[in-house]
Amino acid sequence: MFDRPRGESRRDGSGRETGEGAILAGAHQLIAGSRLARCRSLMACGLVLAAGSARAEPAHIFRLPPQPVDTALVRFGVQAGVSIGGFPVAGCAGRSHAVLGVLTPSEALRRLLPAGCGFERVDARAFRIIAVRPAPPPPAPAVVSAPATADLSEVVVTAERRREPLRGSPFAVSALTGDEVEQLNANSFADIALQFPGVAETNLGPGRNKIFIRGISDGAFTGRTQATVGLYLDDVPITYNAPDPDLRLADVERVEVLRGPQGTLYGSGSIGGIVRIVTARPDPTRLVAAIELEGMLNEHNDKSSGAEGMLNLPLMNGRAAIRGVAYIDELAGYLDNPVLGLEDVNHGRRSGGRLSGLVDLPDGWQAQAVFGTQSIATADSQYTQGGGRLSRDTGIREPHDNDFTQIGASLSHAGSTASLRVSAAYIDHDLSTRYDATGAFDLGPSMTAAFDEAQGVELWVAEAVASSAGAGRIRWLAGAFGSYSREASSGVLDADLSGGARRSVFARRDRLSEAAVFGELTYELTPRLTATIGGRLFATRVETRSGGFDLARPAIADVYAHLTDEGFAPKARLSYAFAPDLVLYAQIQDGYRAGGFNVPAEADGTIGGVEVPDYRPDRLRSYEIGGEAPLFDGALTLRAALFRAVWRNVQTDQFRPSGLPVSLNIGDGSNTGLEAEAVWRPDAHWRLRLSGLFDEPELTRTSNEFPARVDIGLPGVAKQNVSVDVTYRFRLAASLQAEMSAQAAYVGRSYLTFDGGTATAMGDYAEGRISATVRGATWDVQAYVANVTDEAGDTFAFGNPFSRLRSQQATPLPPRTYGLAMKRRF
Repeated sequence: MFDRPRGESRRDGSGRETGEGAILAGAHQLIAGSRLARCRSLMACGLVLAAGSARAEPAHIFRLPPQPVDTALVRFGVQAGVSIGGFPVAGCAGRSHAVLGVLTPSEALRRLLPAGCGFERVDARAFRIIAVRPAPPPPAPAVVSAPATADLSEVVVTAERRREPLRGSPFAVSALTGDEVEQLNANSFADIALQFPGVAETNLGPGRNKIFIRGISDGAFTGRTQATVGLYLDDVPITYNAPDPDLRLADVERVEVLRGPQGTLYGSGSIGGIVRIVTARPDPTRLVAAIELEGMLNEHNDKSSGAEGMLNLPLMNGRAAIRGVAYIDELAGYLDNPVLGLEDVNHGRRSGGRLSGLVDLPDGWQAQAVFGTQSIATADSQYTQGGGRLSRDTGIREPHDNDFTQIGASLSHAGSTASLRVSAAYIDHDLSTRYDATGAFDLGPSMTAAFDEAQGVELWVAEAVASSAGAGRIRWLAGAFGSYSREASSGVLDADLSGGARRSVFARRDRLSEAAVFGELTYELTPRLTATIGGRLFATRVETRSGGFDLARPAIADVYAHLTDEGFAPKARLSYAFAPDLVLYAQIQDGYRAGGFNVPAEADGTIGGVEVPDYRPDRLRSYEIGGEAPLFDGALTLRAALFRAVWRNVQTDQFRPSGLPVSLNIGDGSNTGLEAEAVWRPDAHWRLRLSGLFDEPELTRTSNEFPARVDIGLPGVAKQNVSVDVTYRFRLAASLQAEMSAQAAYVGRSYLTFDGGTATAMGDYAEGRISATVRGATWDVQAYVANVTDEAGDTFAFGNPFSRLRSQQATPLPPRTYGLAMKRRF
């Protein structure tokens, strides 16, 4: 739970202290011995040691409410920018005291600790907790007890590029820890999306979905425009205009969602917010391994399974480590195709792994490297067509492949006055999809054909971020960012299934480069009032070359075009802490996306289509008031935000009548909404988490380039969604713990496109899940039922752009599924 302080001793196999830690420990014992002769107690000694060095300690702002001492120490370490060692220690327990003010770390720790707890200062960045009296006898065991569990106050997030305690944070952020992800048996972000207020995801299929936050939707289709939500694996952006790669949540520390535009800290493509998947870091202090197995059976007797293994190996006498994880999922099919006489056509497989390494270098430097890869192959699409609840009447299969690779490295240094992190990464993301294009383009209505779409993206990213250390009255952050992406995409009409030929519809090459400098300055006007200002100065350039227009009649020449954009994305925030955990804030921040180019309208072989050669950059500004309040002695924590977003030149991906994609600026939009989440923990057994979003996304002005209505909202996002998670924990026996949980979510009605229409309506459904878990010291067993009521709601009214106008399509929830998961730790 706590970082090992610098110089803390390690023990060899016989229990003796070794290395630098032993030398420092001996020195501390000599110093402590001389002072103990003049001290009446260890507490007094701790005060003398602290006082002796207090002059060298900088003052910090501390906001620490009364809470369990282990939780308080975590938050103290974050706010002071120091490491805490030695805990737990016998006799040091109970609740801490409240601390609010500008204090040195030693003085704040002295006020914080309850009776029975003392401390000694190891160095300028580390403290050790010690006992000041013999440990009291252990209490008599209760008839029913429950395990201690991590709660909201213990979670530390880094979504704003520095470590912040989740509880009391003056911005709209939510997080699920790795333990909570495991409790939900979540293998993908789609499995937990509804647990976050204001988060939605389309359901086209594994590796094919878009994420939306706060109702900021540019449309349900994935095309040329950059995503509205930045998806990050640790500190690396892993998508541009490609869909969510659907990475398995294997060996993750937590998943963070930062809501609202994040142009200042994260740049282009984060106008709705960001999602960060934070992976578990290599641990140089211990050898750890785990294996997890899972089996599932749905209501139609379709089987699926999964397996995951993890190994953490310390090296170089605790100065380095490597950590690896590997997994494979067999994804059950549940759709039938009576035309082809096939059952369970949409089955698939996901496999991948990640290998990361960490080395502690001299003088406080640390180096990390990571390699990750994943492959998804699905045999068919998962939409229905032709009237059956779980069937589709297409004449050919529609497979999809999604291959993802990441290579990255970083170098960081945690200094006494500033911290620095420099990182670089390479992303390779390849996608291929086949659609049934029977009767499309210039083919006869009975001529069977396929449309094969391929996309390959290479992305290079580099970033340097420096920030002030600790949590003094003035805090700053400054960074530089650069990225370059190279994309190749093509569309081929394949009619050889019925005696025709293969013809290129388009082939294009795109280049996008972005450079930016950014920074933030936070000033504590008083111990309660804090002001933050920041901004990002950016420049982007897009280049496109396209050709291969074999269907065009008459022939058209290849196209070359480029577009540049530059600007400034500001941010301002004011927050006030009425108490350490009672915070109110107001902020303004911006987001932006680069523009781009389309394939000529004549490429589909038609004449007289509406030509949209390019689409311009769009901008979004958000005004927000929010806060957090603890109630009932901290048993209930409420977080809420009221926001207003103004969106100019909304970019969207749509389809032409032929089925080819087109990107355009559809007009201006806005969204006004209220989001809220609450966590209630009345005792050690119960936890209730409730979250929801109520908003009014809409177009306020339409352009002439595409038919749109201003009265139906933005596509793919509902005007309300609510989720609830109830958990009850108890102890079965001395070494066995149990947990019962239930989750439910409601998604309101929405439309597939900006023009509305009953044929494109979707949503207005509820789904639920129940589970039971038994946990031993080294193993877990969980049984669960997903989609408990076998709900058949339409999660996404789309599947094939070439036939969606000719027949009704829908994407139902998978049928009721029974699962059993087992995990063993070594």
